[in-house]
Amino acid sequence: MADPTTDRLSDAFHIARASRYADPEFEDQSLPVIYGDLTTPSREGAGVYALPKIDSTGGGVYCVAAHEISGAVALFDDDGRIDPESYALEPARNYQTKGVIATAAFSAPPKGRVTAVCKGRKNEGGALIENPAEVVYDLMTSVWGFSEQDLDTQALSRAAAGAKALGYRAGGIILDDHAPADVLTSLLGDFLGRYEIDPFGRLKIHIAGEKSSAGPPRKVLPRFGHASIEAETARDTVINQVPVLYARDYPGARYIRHDDGRATRNASSQRLYGVRRPPQSPLRLDWVRRESVAATVQSRIVERCREPTRMITIEDGSLRALDIEPDDYVAFSAPWMRSENLEPLVNQIGEVIEVNYDLGEQGMELKIRDTGFFLTSSCILDGSKSLDGGRLLGAERDAATYA
Repeated sequence: MADPTTDRLSDAFHIARASRYADPEFEDQSLPVIYGDLTTPSREGAGVYALPKIDSTGGGVYCVAAHEISGAVALFDDDGRIDPESYALEPARNYQTKGVIATAAFSAPPKGRVTAVCKGRKNEGGALIENPAEVVYDLMTSVWGFSEQDLDTQALSRAAAGAKALGYRAGGIILDDHAPADVLTSLLGDFLGRYEIDPFGRLKIHIAGEKSSAGPPRKVLPRFGHASIEAETARDTVINQVPVLYARDYPGARYIRHDDGRATRNASSQRLYGVRRPPQSPLRLDWVRRESVAATVQSRIVERCREPTRMITIEDGSLRALDIEPDDYVAFSAPWMRSENLEPLVNQIGEVIEVNYDLGEQGMELKIRDTGFFLTSSCILDGSKSLDGGRLLGAERDAATYA
């Protein structure tokens, strides 16, 4: 049976139009849904999105946002920035009793198209919503009509904490009819995140937090033989420089900022493999507006992909890894395989990329990225071991067998 949450995420969401008001200029114009701080980067002569005129009476009333907004607004017409004395701004107004929106009412008609920069939706505490995970929560519960029961709130909290630790701030606009799934893919993808539907039909999002190349493993898996494990090393997975376009300008369908990735490139990887960029380069980050956030995204991609990736596929019939999820770290053993130092892969640490279950066959398949790290052993300094140079203190591979 189809999952209802998946179906609803794939259904088209129809954004509100100017036609709901009595005397709009163009009935088909959409009312913009805005998140984050669009004033970054700052611009002198134009805004980053166009305002629909929802009332043509007098100088005209323009919709700044389809909701209450946070902070100041700067408006522009064909002559440049408009004097704030020329219009009355209302950040929250139940206009024509059709719901609360932000409006700008002009005393005299502006010249040509009106564009704006502003700060977007606020949370219940009055703070600007710009953490990517909080944007997802607000979209799901306040815009698209899902309930909190449709969300894995624990995964949401972990994603929000990870995004906060990395300094991620989202800034973007929804201007068109869309499937929520498409928006989630774009939004989370810009911050190297993703979503899935869990077995309970809840939306579960992942934004990997600030952590080293190999975190502490959540579980140690049993040893696997040749029949249940495959490995593939792909040189074409190397990425050591990431050009990006960010800070989208919506009226012109362009981007205000470009970075060629030189500041975050990995020089040693480039000496070994040449300059390797993403297949679709430059990356277009529609939900990123800050230079620091773009640099973090670039550096995280390079850190993860600067060396060829060895992917391990494990078929496990024990179901011991049933509680494992993507982005978890696990320790696995395949002694017939070798590390870069020609050591048997015993208690090697890998990052789980994908999990597939086959409960009918009582089995599961794990796709794991080999991090190159492993569990280490240590000894008690009780006099039973001599420091004679024959051992690595706290750095030897743990060769123990775990049930």
